[in-house]
Amino acid sequence: MHKLLSLLLLSVVVFFSSCTGKTLAFVENTSANGKVKIKISAKRDTSLDPFKTEITVKAYDFKEGKLLLEVIASDLNNENVKFNWTDENDCLITIEETDKHLRSFQLIASPNQFQLAEI
Repeated sequence: MHKLLSLLLLSVVVFFSSCTGKTLAFVENTSANGKVKIKISAKRDTSLDPFKTEITVKAYDFKEGKLLLEVIASDLNNENVKFNWTDENDCLITIEETDKHLRSFQLIASPNQFQLAEI
């Protein structure tokens, strides 16, 4: 009986803790010249799930590009998502996950080319 009660209590605690975490996140950044806009949006069903994340880039006259991935983090915000523009065409996007693992994405966007990939 004691084990059953302990299991029930643990289940209730896990259930309520999963309901209180953040399930939506959004971060964006724009190049200095305003020609490249990066949006990172993420959602998940419960705070125990990884974020289903979409990196969307609108650059110059190119069709909007998207990269889909899962991110394990408690939130996506300006503290764990960094945009390092080396110039107006090159940006290194870094996302720090819960375990301190860094995921990096290289964006190259100029009037002549557009590339986004995880490195």
